[in-house]
Parts: sequence; structure tokens; C-alpha cells
Amino acid sequence: MAKEKRIVITGIGPLASTGIGKDAFWEGILRGRTGLRTKEIKIKEELWESFYAHTIEGFDFAEFNVDESALAYIRDWKEGDDLPVDLYYLIAAVALALNDSKLSCEDEENGIGLVLTHENMGLMDFVLKLSHMAFDSLNSKTTSSVPKKQFYEELYRGGLKSGYDVQTFMTLFHVARIFNIHNYSLFINNACASGLYALESAAQMIKCGQSPAVVVAASDYTEIYKYLWFRDIGLYSSDGRIKPFCSDSNGLVFGDGGVGIVMEDMEHALKRNAGIYAEYLGGGFHLEGWKVTTPQIGSGSYQKAISRALKTGNIGSNEIDLIVPHGVGSQAIDYYEAKAINDVFGADSRKPLITAFKPYVGHNLGGSALLETAILLLAVKHGVVPPTLNNLNPNPLFNISTVSEKVEMKLNTVMKICCAFAGYNAAVIFKRVN
Repeated sequence: MAKEKRIVITGIGPLASTGIGKDAFWEGILRGRTGLRTKEIKIKEELWESFYAHTIEGFDFAEFNVDESALAYIRDWKEGDDLPVDLYYLIAAVALALNDSKLSCEDEENGIGLVLTHENMGLMDFVLKLSHMAFDSLNSKTTSSVPKKQFYEELYRGGLKSGYDVQTFMTLFHVARIFNIHNYSLFINNACASGLYALESAAQMIKCGQSPAVVVAASDYTEIYKYLWFRDIGLYSSDGRIKPFCSDSNGLVFGDGGVGIVMEDMEHALKRNAGIYAEYLGGGFHLEGWKVTTPQIGSGSYQKAISRALKTGNIGSNEIDLIVPHGVGSQAIDYYEAKAINDVFGADSRKPLITAFKPYVGHNLGGSALLETAILLLAVKHGVVPPTLNNLNPNPLFNISTVSEKVEMKLNTVMKICCAFAGYNAAVIFKRVN
């Protein structure tokens, strides 16, 4: 019987409010550089809304040396519309990860696979475009004489290409074309846990022989309609601070950014003398399937996902050195998460260590779990556990003690967990490779 392939991480390509590229990104984490700013949304110079968000400064897409002919094709396809900002971020993240791993895509038979994730790529641009078109039509002097059928047809044809690109396979097509990737590819959308599902899917692609290496990438960009929805359901922090597991936590704050992670068959990586961040031991997943925005406290779903990850990785709960939780800063979700951690790992706050990363980079929605995984992998590489920011009033009811000051230690086995909307609960484990 053939020995099962071992999966390692050989490339990391992050861009977020802390910095662009792994070095600047990590330095920003260590310095607590959050990029938190007030974002203003205007319609024809009139202020619509302003809210806090973790934003990227100094992003220049030209620096990533992307195939111009492929970009020209996409722009031509979009009939003059520019690419969504989060698509630019996604392409940049893949470029950064490939460069870091030193994998080349020049050969059409490069064998590289691709797994992408995003909650709603292109949707906000599409909705805004239709809104502008409808408003302009309704305010036209000739609107009253335009038949309803004609009005509908003009909206349809005006938004045809941007509406077509809302389909997830189109984002996959655009990115794969740019990087000359022709192997097995997937698009994953499991809410905030998408990144962890994507890592597991990529690992399975390698194990079954589809590809020796797979790029996993995600991105998100703060849009007005996303903000309005989270504000209206009471989950957006009015003071701009995410405070995980605290008595005064009052919601999340969005974060712009993207990340690419290269997963690779260990033998393939060793043969080309690739640098290795950690080994992927596996994941555990459980779909609660109760409500969309509220977890079912007491269901045990999250505990099952975490326990399955431990079983898959053949790791005891006492072997985990560090957990990075979802840490979203909502009283109900934080309690749900704290209970799961305590149920699986016990009430001993000394081990594993727990630290949350959203206060640094904001909530990147469908890309959040993958972006925070990148921070976790860099923590393993550098032997440093960054503290949880804004951790001033920990809630004793949660029985969660997050790291309050930087800790320097050798991290051997670490876990990233996520409890996402719609009950997509997930956990993955990484181990240092000696």
C-alpha cells in the first residue's frame, strides 16, 4: 500500500492593513500597525456613510508584474468596466505566494492546481452598477415614455457581463488564465470558514495525485452594502475596535486584503529544495445547519469540528501549543467559541495559548480564516506569538485568557479554528517540520 502523501506549506503571500508581502505584513503585526481608518462612501460628492475599516495603503498593482495580455482580455470581456478591487487583491496574493514558494507557472504543464475563495466576488460592483443605471433611467426626462419591457432589457444588457462575472467560476477562470494554471481547480464558498475548507480541499487534491502543488487564495474589500447589512443586524463595532472575548465587545470591523498560500507534496518540495513553513496535518469540519447569523449554543457542532481535526491529525489536545480562534468580537459568537474551546481543551488557561488576529487586520469575511492562517504560519516560523490587541476587559464568563503580551517560544503544533455564519464550523492543524 502506497504511503500517504504529506502536505507542507511552501509559500505565503499576504496583503492587508499591516503591510504588503510577508515581511512587511509580519513587521506590521509585530508593531501593532492596524491600518484602522474611517472609510467614507460618497455618491456624487454627497456623503452616504462613514465607518471604520482596516484599509490597505500603498497598493500598486503594477508592481506584481502580471501578464498584461491576460489582463487586457479580462478588461475587454468586462466591456470597459474595471476589475473589482478585491480581484486585484486576489491576483496580487497569488503572485506573492508563487514568488515566495519559487514555483514557476511559465510552463503550461506546470501541474499547479488552484483553489480560490470569496464570499461574493463582483456582487457589490454589480449591484452598484444596476443601482446607478436604474437611478439614471428613473430620473431621465424620457422615462415615462419608456415601456417597461425596454427598461428591463436595458438593465439586463447594461449589466450582462458584470452580472455574469458574479458566478464563481468566472473568478476562477480569470485568475487561472493570468497564471497559466490548467490543472484541477475549485472555488470554495463556506462563509468565513472558506479558507479552512479550501486548505483541506487543496490537501486532498495533492493526496489523490491531481497536483503536486496547489495555490489557495482569498481576498475581500469593504463595500457599503456589506457594511450596512452587518450594521443593521448589530454586528458592526461603532468604535472601530474588535475586542474578542471581552466584556465590552460590540462587534466586528471589516478589513481589506488578500492572501495566497502554497500547499505542496512534501517529497516534491524537498526535491526542489523549497523552504517549508509547516506541515498540514489535516482538518475537522461540521455543519451545524441551524441559523445563518446565530450559532446554536449547546449544539456541540463546533466541538465536533475541533475534535475531528485532532483525530485526523493524530494529535492529542495537550499537544496543541497555540489556538487562533475566530475571535469576531460578538458576545454571543465569542461565548459559543469559548465554550467549544473549554469543552475540548479543558478549563486550564495555561495551555494551549490563545490569541486572536482580527484586531490587527479586521474581518476579511470569506478570506479571514486564510489570512489569519498566514499570520499563524509566520508565528510558527519566527517563534513568536503576537498578543491579542484591545484585550483590556476580558469577560470572566468566557473563561478564555488570550495572550496579552508578545510571547517568544518554539511552536510545534498549532490550530486555527473558525465558527462561520450558517454553521460552517472548521478547524485545521499545522506542525513544525524539523
